[in-house]
Amino acid sequence: MVSYAIHFLIFLFVYRFVRYITTPFLKRVGYYKYYSPMFFTVPLFYRVLEIHIGTSWDFFKLKSANPKTIFSYLVEGLYKLAEDVENKKVNPDTKIRGFIYYLNESSVKKFGFKTRKPNFFEWILFSLNYLELCILQSISYKRISLVKLDNIQIITIYGKELLKYKTVFKDAHDNFQRRYAIKPIITTSPAPNKKQLREVA
Repeated sequence: MVSYAIHFLIFLFVYRFVRYITTPFLKRVGYYKYYSPMFFTVPLFYRVLEIHIGTSWDFFKLKSANPKTIFSYLVEGLYKLAEDVENKKVNPDTKIRGFIYYLNESSVKKFGFKTRKPNFFEWILFSLNYLELCILQSISYKRISLVKLDNIQIITIYGKELLKYKTVFKDAHDNFQRRYAIKPIITTSPAPNKKQLREVA
């Protein structure tokens, strides 16, 4: 039993280390499509994108890795992803999904996402990241902090639905910028008109 545990920990370490060192390469070749320093998408299947809040490589590059900064990068990423839908760089029928543990229920609903609990296979995938997530979250909060399993959800939304929340992402970022004096990272662009929304509906 101890032998299996040791082998699993070795596998886990190698898996996370490989992901850490391959981040710059996968970013360069475009497999990781970054929309902010801590938000990127990965193509899973045809018209399915998975969203991620950075890797450990991205995390340690931040000058200030705290929850407020990370949330600001999250809404920046969602805003720019919505822009790609608006500009037809992402098909409006694309399904966007991801694991979530860092947003409360009200924020998830406010941003238009549908939620569900992970299935068995998804729990296994998440377990490969759990230890690292706890370490990064502890660094972020500057205290020991475990990711609560009750908070783990799968969120989904389609591109055409995400576009409708573009101004919500902009407002969320602006409110955070004013409240916590975070440097503005979203530039103002015209909101989609009714014709543009009909085109992606």
